[in-house]
Amino acid sequence: MGVLQKYRVVAYSFEGARTTRTVSAPTMEDAQRLLWDEGFRIVDMRSRSVNRPTMHEVFPSFFKVRKSEVILITRQLATFVKVGVPMLEALAVLHEQTGSKELRGALQDMMVDLGQGKPLSMAMSTHPRIFNRLYVDMIRAAELSGQLDLVLNQIAEYMGRDDTAARRIRGAMIYPLVVLLLSFAVITVLVVFVLPAFVHLFQEFGAELPITTRILLNVGLFFETFRWQVLIGLAATIIAVTAFLETMQGKRVRDRYIMKLPYLGKIIQYSIIERFLRTFSTMTHAGIPVTQMFDTTIEATGNLIFQERLRAVQDQMIAGEGFAGPLRQTDLFPPLVIQMIRVGEETGTLDATLEQAAQYYTSEIEFRTKSMIAIMEPGLVIFIGVIVAFVAISVISPMYGLVHAIK
Repeated sequence: MGVLQKYRVVAYSFEGARTTRTVSAPTMEDAQRLLWDEGFRIVDMRSRSVNRPTMHEVFPSFFKVRKSEVILITRQLATFVKVGVPMLEALAVLHEQTGSKELRGALQDMMVDLGQGKPLSMAMSTHPRIFNRLYVDMIRAAELSGQLDLVLNQIAEYMGRDDTAARRIRGAMIYPLVVLLLSFAVITVLVVFVLPAFVHLFQEFGAELPITTRILLNVGLFFETFRWQVLIGLAATIIAVTAFLETMQGKRVRDRYIMKLPYLGKIIQYSIIERFLRTFSTMTHAGIPVTQMFDTTIEATGNLIFQERLRAVQDQMIAGEGFAGPLRQTDLFPPLVIQMIRVGEETGTLDATLEQAAQYYTSEIEFRTKSMIAIMEPGLVIFIGVIVAFVAISVISPMYGLVHAIK
């Protein structure tokens, strides 16, 4: 076989859906034959150099599809299915409307897979960066039950609530982070630009510098003298910590201690519990088998400590020991959750009970987030006051000393 060449193709499927894709083949004739065999009618085909990959191909992480875009096309797809639009036509419309290049490419590949007779879940499973395991499993269950539009709406609602919870936690961290960055910027400007300009003047008149000013000057002198060593050491530390956190042990340490942080740790723990409950409720309502459901739900927690302990719950549940009892033994869930799950098991309304518990923790996360911000605000005001006082003493005190020296 010769060297593969890439060809940019515009074609229509047998359903009349327009698609644009890249085909690899030894010659243009081979590429045309490949598309004809798949049932496409070629409109335009042009050679594309394999030695000049796009930025999207080289750096896929920088072109990640936003969750809001996936939520939007999920809701739109649910609407198309509900009104009876054929899936290929629905995907073609979504392909024309979306602004994400990666999402457009995924939709093109999905149209090709559907044209070859593959189910929607299988077409989505080839794009895990866009459609995660939970998404694909629920679509697969919907294809078996014939309730694709309802399940698509459930997925969109679940993703929307999950995205809202994540935004709430990120928003709680923005305020203190901005304050810390501004404080660091003020001190940096003071040390690098303001104080050095007065040092020689103070020395000429023999003015005595206060201790705060000398501290800042010595800090600035240290960083000026050893700036490369500091930068290299900082970069090495960041690389080492990042590499450690990529290991299993590093992830375990991170996930264990992140839940022990004051205030924020409890919010993170509650958000994990809320995600677990809501995922389990959504998949139970969709009719997914317990074994498959538990694997996906455990993975959705995103925390290694939860995942390891929930594996034991899965084994006990499969062995017929129920859900509430094994879940209580993990020591990860509050008694309220265990009690609600036990009631749901006894009454046969586990999916509704899990949803109610998830809603409770959604409101609890919101309350604790607001409380944390309310507690942090006075502390940050005091912190900023200390920084301002330190700056004032460091800058203004030498001025008084200089005036007395001149007199």
